[in-house]
Amino acid sequence: MVDIALGISVGLLVLVQYGFMRVSFEVFTYKKPGRVPVFVVSMVAVLASLFISYLLGFLTLLAFLASQRLSRGELVIVLLTTEFGFLMGMAVVMFILTSVGFILDVPSLKVNMSPEEVMRFLGTG
Repeated sequence: MVDIALGISVGLLVLVQYGFMRVSFEVFTYKKPGRVPVFVVSMVAVLASLFISYLLGFLTLLAFLASQRLSRGELVIVLLTTEFGFLMGMAVVMFILTSVGFILDVPSLKVNMSPEEVMRFLGTG
């Protein structure tokens, strides 16, 4: 069950990153990149961000955008918009999936931490 929950969450995050990258690319640059390259880069960037290092995911996205021959301003705007969308999407996906875990009593989707452990994990306690 844990593998299914992980697959669903990673899949949702890939779709969120893909959506934000497509929209920000089209809105801020007036260019339409191919769907397949954007999806592949989104998948690689999300997997790198989640399982290796967030910096590596950021650099993957930066390398792809640099290869699209954007001006510096466009590159920065698209990069930051996409990453902001990914971070916000990650928070929303985590909230939705943990809520579903509590409502449907799915152990792999529940947060099994006390409030004190959560505060310690966040570095505020």
